[in-house]
Amino acid sequence: MSSGINSSTMLMGLLGHPVGHSRSPFIHNSLSEHFGKDMVYLCFDVEPDELAYAVRGGLALGVKGFNVTVPHKQDVRLFLSGEDGDAKLVGAVNTLKRTEDGWYGYNTDLYGFMSALRSDGIDLKGKNVVVLGAGGASRAIICAVLKSSARKLVIFNRTYEKAKALADEFGDAYKDTEITAFATDAALIAAMENDGSGWIAVNTTSLGMYPKTGEKLVNDKKFYELCDTGIDIIFNPARTAFMEAIEAGKEGNHAYNGLKMLVYQGVRSYEIWNDVSVPDEVVKDIYMKMKDM
Repeated sequence: MSSGINSSTMLMGLLGHPVGHSRSPFIHNSLSEHFGKDMVYLCFDVEPDELAYAVRGGLALGVKGFNVTVPHKQDVRLFLSGEDGDAKLVGAVNTLKRTEDGWYGYNTDLYGFMSALRSDGIDLKGKNVVVLGAGGASRAIICAVLKSSARKLVIFNRTYEKAKALADEFGDAYKDTEITAFATDAALIAAMENDGSGWIAVNTTSLGMYPKTGEKLVNDKKFYELCDTGIDIIFNPARTAFMEAIEAGKEGNHAYNGLKMLVYQGVRSYEIWNDVSVPDEVVKDIYMKMKDM
């Protein structure tokens, strides 16, 4: 913010439940300070049955834009005037921009994940990828995997029906990537062994997130021996049990957390709201500061 909060300060915010752990205010308030914009970003803890009031109230109060996080990314679509291509592709919205017709929805999670991959030099084209989890957070990751022309995608979830539903849904739209679903460690590992090692694994579940930092979806060591790279969309803690297991799987394995994805998706939201382009050095500076938080 250029001169502190005053009567003309514009409001941006996050809608979710819970939101107490969010680091999004640091991203957006840092960007407003960089651009000299009189704007402030706040978090709003909104119960699921209060979402309609929050979204419509934001329009009435002149809120410039909202980010949307769990558990609202799909339900919020009921209150929009339209959506961009990525939001339709993913089937979820995490960014709202006010327009003359009401809220317009975007999905910047897909952009954030793909940008983080590029930043870390990870190329999914022609690779075998396993996505752990079949909840709302997995949808953007699955889309990124498919848009990157991965050779094979395995969706793993303890509830088979959820994993199979995602495999069928996205399999209808993407014919070039083989998509399968599994629900047991034994079946997953057997499928991975058929293609040898070198898998890229992405954890989209909340297992391992603070305060339950010791948890992970798959505990069999063989799974981690078959992987070369692990990506956890969790960023708190910075090193999750999943990441530690990936690195212990075999020599040369690499693991990454979700902080870069968070930063990139937040930056893209800010660009959408304010019609600006954030320089790469500013993105890097925000990321480095957040690593030390």
